[in-house]
This record gives sequence, structure tokens and C-alpha cells, in this order.
Amino acid sequence: MKKCVLWMVLLLTTLLSYSQESVLSQGSRFPDILITNISNAPVRDFNLHKEKSSKYYILNFWGTWCSPCIPEMDSLSVLLKNNADKIGIIAISDDNEERKNKYLKNKPSKIWLATDTSYTLYKMFNFAFVGQSAIIGPDKKVVALVRTDSINQQLLDKLFKGEPVKMSAGIREAAIKTDDPFGIDSLTQHSFTLRGYLKGHRTMGRMPKKGVYGNRRISYYNITIRSLYRTAYEIKSHKAQEFYDEGVTEKDISDYENKNTLYCLDLLIPENSHEKLLDVLKKKLNDHLSIKVRQEQKEIEVYVLKRINADSFKIPVSTAEESMFGFSGRGFDGTKNTLKEFAEEYLSNELGLPVVDETGLTGFYDIKTNVEQRNRAGIMQSIEQLGLSVEKTTRLMPVIYYYR
Repeated sequence: MKKCVLWMVLLLTTLLSYSQESVLSQGSRFPDILITNISNAPVRDFNLHKEKSSKYYILNFWGTWCSPCIPEMDSLSVLLKNNADKIGIIAISDDNEERKNKYLKNKPSKIWLATDTSYTLYKMFNFAFVGQSAIIGPDKKVVALVRTDSINQQLLDKLFKGEPVKMSAGIREAAIKTDDPFGIDSLTQHSFTLRGYLKGHRTMGRMPKKGVYGNRRISYYNITIRSLYRTAYEIKSHKAQEFYDEGVTEKDISDYENKNTLYCLDLLIPENSHEKLLDVLKKKLNDHLSIKVRQEQKEIEVYVLKRINADSFKIPVSTAEESMFGFSGRGFDGTKNTLKEFAEEYLSNELGLPVVDETGLTGFYDIKTNVEQRNRAGIMQSIEQLGLSVEKTTRLMPVIYYYR
């Protein structure tokens, strides 16, 4: 208990000390705080300011649920082995001890694994996503904030020589405060707005199912042409269901690094319209964007979702009134969903091919999966635990072609 109280006082003191510096950036002094809940290390807690060596420390923000993070951790393990006298690496995630231990069992590593479920350090660096790292120098100052996949031997050699390292991390912009950037209120009957990047607004979308805007409004902020068209044409697996005519490249339609190619959109159709919302969206996009889309049918590879057998099916029938779902690298968590939704919205995203529901079940279920590692094997294992399986075949499916 005394240790817990001491830690809270230390953290509060640190946060107050840094209150005038909203985020930690290059040149900032690293806070005098404990990095806690460390696995795979000789210590449980670690304070960089008490470290007397001249090592550089790489703080990698990751998660076992983040599929791109796993090969990045493999690369960091090699770099740590080759530079053990010059660097230390601490990988910080929100994973609990069980998930960390399972990861280490599958991938033994010398990297220390720390847990921070409050995201204290992550917020201090103001990172926009995981798979990014803060490099702390021997003087306990932030040397660089970088994407973890940019860390290689060449970058380390620059550090050791005292040369500057190019910043590559994604940092959150200051958030804007507004109820509705599109200026729509309950008296507006119909509207369409398409405009460029909106600084300070996170990438997101909304399509209400109920209320005054239910099934008649869709709003998107700072997204790519691909995301807009995928929504309009209900494309669930872009790698399998998207094709390009000559003169159009993937970068033309999906480049989040280039804010000039990001859009904000709002569409509101009249009540009792004879046209469906997504059909109107298709027309608006093709009328207003320089890159167009046509839809065709094509036989492509897919997965089909099936029951292993009637006895093994373990998903409970839902008694909930409201339907909702969400998913992450840890799995799917849904209430009152169909297996068709589970297949199209979640599995198609995770497996890289369209997933067609052929279970023959049309009811509503409370569907939850637990993915230990976000890879194909982990996904397969999680759905087998529900009494389901997927198998690869071909089907005639809707596809889209981008053209100018």
C-alpha cells in the first residue's frame, strides 16, 4: 500500500511539473517516473533517471493485438542483440500479464515488456497510434519520436555518432471543439458537403441508424477516397474487391500521409426519400471526385463461414434490445448481431478476403471472440472456439474499378 501511495504522489508531482509542456517532444527532459508492471526483466519497475549507464533507451508503444507490431518487435529483438551494450528496449502496451506471458512463450525475447493500462506515457508523447517509439538519450532527454518500423541499424549508428534522427512519428493534432462542423441541425431537410482536410479532427465516420437522422445521414472526417467509395459500395475486403484502371494507383486513393488527399463529407437525404442513402452517396462521389468508380461482378477467392457441427456451436441467442458491435486486435465484441454481420464486418477485415456467411443461421446472437495474437492462426482459433470454421473457395462477388 505504501508503495502504491508513493507511486501516485510521484506521478502527480511529475504531471504537475510538466503541466507547462503539453506534450513531450524532441529535446524534452524525460519525466522522473516509474515504468511499471515489467515482465521478462530483472526488475518489476524501472526509473530511467536512476539508470547510470550511457545507453539509449527505446520505448516502443505496441500491443499483442497489433498485427504490424509483431514483426517490428522481431526486428527490435535483433537490434537489441547486436547492440546490447548501447541500447535498452522497453515495449509498453496495455496488455495484461496473461497476454504478455503467452506472447513470450511463442516469441522468447530479451525486450522488457511493460504494462500501462492508463496510457500515461503514450498520452505524454501525444502519439496518434501504436507502432511508434520514443528514443531517450543517456542525458535522459527525448532524442527522437519515430515510427517503430523506421528503427534499423543505420538509425542506431546515427544516434551513436550524435547525428540528428529524422522525426517520423504520427502525432495528434490539437482537437477542435464544435458540435457539428457541417452546421446541420434538426430543421435541415437535405444537404451535401464535400471539402478538404479539417485540421484538429480525428479520422472517423458516423451513420446513425435511429433518431432524426436515422438511415438518412452519413458524415466522414479526414478520410481517403478509398474509404468513401468502400462505404458507398459496401466493399468489405479492399485487396480482393478493388481494381484499378490504367492511370490510377493505390496511392491516389489511399494516402493518409498526404492531407491534400483527405476529405470531409456530409450527406443528408430527405425523410421518406425514394432513394437509399448509399445509392445517393455513390452518385455524389462519382459526380464530385476526380477519380470515379464502376461496379461489376467477378469470381474471386473468398472464405465461407460455416458451423463445424450443430453440437459445437456455442454462440448464445441474444435477448438484448439494442444491436451494437466493436472489434480490435483482441477480437470481436458484439450484442444482437447476425452471423452475416460478423462475417462481413469483422472477419472480412481480419482475414483479407471477403467472408460469406453460409451457416444458414439468420437469428441475432451475442458474439464475442478472444484473439491471443492478431494473425490468421489467432483469428481461426478464436472462431473455432465458437463452433465455427472458414474455408477458402471462389464466389461471384461485387467488385469496383477505379478510373479517371
